This record gives sequence, structure tokens and C-alpha cells, in this order.
Amino acid sequence: MGDIDNGETIRAPEKEQPKHFYSKILGRFEWLGSKFDIGHLLLIIFGLHLYAMSFPSGNSCTGTNGACVFDESYYVPAAQDLLNGIASNIEHPFFGKIWGALGIYLFGDDFFGWRIFYVIIGVLSVYVMYLIALNFVSKQKALLAASFLGFETLFFIHTSLLLLDGPPIFFALVGFLAYFKKHYYLCALAMGLSVLSKESGVYFVFALILYHLYAMPKRDLGKILNENALKLVAFFAIMIGAFALPLWAYDIIYKPYEAGFGAITNPVLNFLYYYHYQSELTGCSSTTTWNCYPWNWILPFNINPSGYFVVTVTVTSTLPDGLQKVITTHPIDWVGIGNFAVWYAIWPITAMILYKVAVKKFTKVDAFIGFWIASNYLPWYYVSLVLHRVEYSFYFITVDPALALGIPVLVTSMVPDTNKRLQNAILFVWLFAALYFFVLFFPVKG
Repeated sequence: MGDIDNGETIRAPEKEQPKHFYSKILGRFEWLGSKFDIGHLLLIIFGLHLYAMSFPSGNSCTGTNGACVFDESYYVPAAQDLLNGIASNIEHPFFGKIWGALGIYLFGDDFFGWRIFYVIIGVLSVYVMYLIALNFVSKQKALLAASFLGFETLFFIHTSLLLLDGPPIFFALVGFLAYFKKHYYLCALAMGLSVLSKESGVYFVFALILYHLYAMPKRDLGKILNENALKLVAFFAIMIGAFALPLWAYDIIYKPYEAGFGAITNPVLNFLYYYHYQSELTGCSSTTTWNCYPWNWILPFNINPSGYFVVTVTVTSTLPDGLQKVITTHPIDWVGIGNFAVWYAIWPITAMILYKVAVKKFTKVDAFIGFWIASNYLPWYYVSLVLHRVEYSFYFITVDPALALGIPVLVTSMVPDTNKRLQNAILFVWLFAALYFFVLFFPVKG
């Protein structure tokens, strides 16, 4: 019998086209991203914090067992004084140092007791950043936003040590999260605690006010304020009470006094003294000085970060030809430098926001990012150019959460959702650059 011809053409199976190398790599990253969640990220960051905070280890700020890094030399004694009923370091509110006092009380007066609660605050900040991002972007992009914050070098450093910058950021993030969840009185409490942690917390309050004015229903402002007058009074009463009442209690119990200023007996005098102290820190004389002017923090020129705590080891070895080779290493190397893969993102993020304003496509997430950046960065121009106040590059870490969220929002704005693979490729490359910088300036070199 012959073959049956049913009119159909039988074709040989097509060979599967080989994938390009970059497609295979991206596919692996996408698969890993689908298996990786916020819990894994927090565990990794927590482990890195615990490792880094152990170098240097010791129980003193001076001597052979000295372990204080950078401004810990001020804040560790201040935390100890809190436990001993002594007023000290009164140029900043006490609440930012109370976590060090609590750690010393619970775990002992050494490096672990000093730093552990700041580590916890840093890790919790990353988690709250993730929850905030979920209000605007997908779960994957929210995880990336949290990663950009967690692996921002200076944010990691300042939440591995007993320094004052982690607590105000954490409470500000909690405040915004409460705001987005419509828990407005909790928001007021958190914002008050942010200011109580460090006086620069007022910048986060400015960001909240600007965002709220933008996000309000587009009705007559006077009518809205009249309808919500009691709620507004309650909100500001809670926020002001959250920082004023504890300060007042501190003044009554500790009786702070500063020569040339006098006794500080109430919150008004506290803030007057903060201003008095800050106004004396003048002396910026050169536009190229890294710490003095805020534009230097976001420009790739004249980069001169401070060495917070650097251990230098020099080993001399003799080669077979008789020549000597000198190798210098820094096994412990705390450096005050930000992650430029995150910091320099301010340029395209700002350009994106301005463009969206111009074409009238400005959204709530753009407003949140833009007002956060403007409130936490632009005031330093006034402080430096008008008040001539000496500044420090680490002040820029209060902008980090906005940049961390801004990067995935920027990529989503640049590349349409119909091309998810290109979005993912750009974000993974950006994250890889941030991770590379993070590893390069990790404070412990093995």
C-alpha cells in the first residue's frame, strides 16, 4: 500500500533558536527574582550589619581597646550619660541616643550594646521602605527599591554604628506609611518622634505637608480646612506633643545647662540652643571642599570622603631577586562615602519629575519622590550659601529613600510596561552597579 496523501504538508520540526548570552543571564536573574522576597533581603542585610558592627570591637572610645567610629566618640558617652542622669551632647535631642543607652543597659557597655538597636532600626527602615513602595509599584519593583536603600553604602554605615541619622529616617518612613494607610494620628506621632530623634527631622515634616497639599482633593482649600479644622488641630497637637513633652521631661530631670547660653528648661529653649549651636559651625571657604557645599555630594569631582575609622597594615616581603615589596592593606576601613549608583540617580530622577510636570503627567508617586528630595536636599543650599554653615556629605542620606524608590519609578517611566524584559534588564544592571559599589566600600575587608 502506498502512503496516504491527505493534502497536508509534513514539515520537519524547527530547531530551537539559541538564546543570546545576555538573555540567558537575564532569565536567570528574573528566575532568582521570582524566588527572592523581602524576608531574604532583610536577613542578608541584618547579617551584614552584625558582621560589620563587630569591627572594631571593644568597650571604650579611647585607649588600646578603643572601638568608637567617627562621631560615636560623642554619642557613646552621651548614651552612657543618659543612664547616669547626666545632661550631655545637648546640641541634639536625647531620643536619637536613647537606643544606645537601651542597648548598653540590656547587653552591656561595649560595641554590641552601643550599636545593636541602630542595626535593628536600619533593617526595619528597609522593610518600611518596601511597604511604602508597594503603594506605588509592583512587588518586584518594591523589593528593588528596598534593596537600593539597604545597600546604599552610607545608609548602611550610619545604621551599623551608634550615629543619629538612622532613627529620624526610620520614624519618618513609618510616618509616611501610616499616612498612606490613613492612620493620620499615628503618622503625627511618628513624625514627632522623627524630630525628637534629630532636629533635621523637620525636613520630613515639610515633605509630608507638601505632599498632603498636593494629594488633597481639588476643592476649595478654605472649605477643606474648615471641614477638617479639629482633625488638623489634633494632628499638629500630637506631632508637637510627641517631641515637646519628652524634651520637657528631659529638661526637668537632667537640667541641661550650657555656659554662655544658660539653663535649658523647656522645649523652646532646646530649639533655640540647637539653632545657637548650629549657627556657630561656620567656616566654609572653598567651593571645592567636599563637606561644605551640597552640590559636591552629587558631582563626580573633588571627591574626598572622610575616613571614619581606618586600620592600616603594612607588610614588607623580600622577593627572590632581593628586592623588597611593601603591601599596605586596610582590614577595617569605615569611609564616609555614599553609593554613587544611588546618589547620582538624583540627576535622571529630577529630570523625569520636571518633564512630567511640564507635560502634565505628574503623579502621586512623582510628588512623593520630588517633595522628599526637595525638602531634604534643597535647604542645605540656603544653609551653606547664606548661613555659611559647615556641612557634611552624610547629610545626604536623608534623601536616600526617595532615590531608592525613584530608580524603579524612573525605569518604569522610561520603558513602557509592554517591554518588561528591558525594564528588568536596566534595573538588574543598576542594582548590580549598586552592589559592586557597596562591596567595594564595605567597611571590613576580610
